[in-house]
Amino acid sequence: MKFPTRILMAGLLVLAGAFSGPAPVSAETIAMIGTGNVGGALGPQFAKLGHDIIYGSREPGRQDVQELVARTSGNAVAMLPAEAAAAAGIVVIAVKWDAVEVAVMSLGDLSGKIILDPTNAVRRDPDGIRHHAVETSTAEFIQNLAPHAMVVKAFNTLSSETMADPSLAGGPVTIPIAGNDPEAKAVVAGLVTGIGFEVVDMGTIGAAHAIEQMLIVRGNAGVLGAPFNYYFRPLPESP
Repeated sequence: MKFPTRILMAGLLVLAGAFSGPAPVSAETIAMIGTGNVGGALGPQFAKLGHDIIYGSREPGRQDVQELVARTSGNAVAMLPAEAAAAAGIVVIAVKWDAVEVAVMSLGDLSGKIILDPTNAVRRDPDGIRHHAVETSTAEFIQNLAPHAMVVKAFNTLSSETMADPSLAGGPVTIPIAGNDPEAKAVVAGLVTGIGFEVVDMGTIGAAHAIEQMLIVRGNAGVLGAPFNYYFRPLPESP
């Protein structure tokens, strides 16, 4: 898939270290597979950037789904998940991790599409302490399920409340991303900065394991009474 030149240039500038402000992005059709907390946060945010949002739901006519469509600006609609994915260039897997395999396999051919993965494979002890529940990462798992798609890990290291309103963080928040395709990462970088966050490229999809572990660290700190958001302060340039 060829991506619009403007969105690629904006995203590539961000990945090169231009953290000064939101990057402009060209309009894309984005399928939001799932209408829960994450889908309900990112869908309206991406719509504010001028993207067309299609919510993929097994019950697109359900009242809460239609309410989400109504509060999403632009040309938002709801469809069955496979229909939403077929109509979009970017597919966001906004479901719980134990539903990821069924969700991805139900979407049909995802070749050439960007798959944005904000999921976390987490299990909790009775006291709420989190542990990573897979040996690699859900992003690598999705890449194996859809080998001809371009999976990018992003948005898994913060709460859905902060996704919906970045000002709640009280300061800058860094979103780490990982993926094998530089152009796909540039597109996702444009989405990240467009809604008010900073971005850091962690490398290929193998780095998603470390990024998912970052959620474990953040979540456990919150359980233990020290909640935080990630902010990576760039080092000053050498004289």
